[in-house]
Amino acid sequence: MPKIYSENEKDNIRKALRHEAGRCLQLYGVRKTTVDELVKRAGIPKGTFYLFYESKEALFFDLIRTFADEVENEYLSMLQEIDENHIVTSLTEIFYILLMKFYSEGLFRFLDGAELSLVLRRLPPEAMPDVEGRLKKVLESLFSYFYIDDAEDIKAFCSGYEALLYLLLSADRITDMEKALRLLVRGLVLQMVE
Repeated sequence: MPKIYSENEKDNIRKALRHEAGRCLQLYGVRKTTVDELVKRAGIPKGTFYLFYESKEALFFDLIRTFADEVENEYLSMLQEIDENHIVTSLTEIFYILLMKFYSEGLFRFLDGAELSLVLRRLPPEAMPDVEGRLKKVLESLFSYFYIDDAEDIKAFCSGYEALLYLLLSADRITDMEKALRLLVRGLVLQMVE
C-alpha cells in the first residue's frame, strides 16, 4: 500500500524534486538526467516519484511553469519597488539575481529550444502552448516593463541577456566571473534606462 503524504509533505517533495531537476538540468541536461538520479538526490523512493509526475519530462515542465510564475510575480514586484534614486544600481542587482537564478536552476538550457523539444515530445499536445517560448516571454515582459516600445529593442535586450546566460557556461575560465557579470548586466541596464 502506498504511503499517504500530508499536504505539507507533498509540497516539500515537489519542491525537492523541482530543485533537484534544476540542478540535474544544469549539470547534465534533459537527456542525461534520469528518474533514478532525481529520486536519489531528492531522497525519496522511485515509486513516490510517480505519485507526483508521470515522467521526468512532466517534472521539467512543472519546473518551467513554476519558474516562469515566480519570475513574473517576484521580479515584477521587485521592479515596482526599486529605489528611484539608485535606479541603475537597483536594476543591476535585480537582473543579476535573476540571471543567477536562471543559471543555477538550469533553465538557460531551454532557451535554445533543443532541450525544450526533449521535454515537449513526452507531454500532451495541449501542454505545448503553455510552455513553448514561456521563458523568453518572461524576459520580454521584464524588459517591456520599462516602456520599451520597439519590439526589436526588446528582442535585442533579451538576446543580450541570453548571451550573459551562455557566458556563465564558461564561468570556470573567467577570472572573477561575478564582477564581470555585474559589469555586463550594468551595461545592459544603462542601455535600457538611457
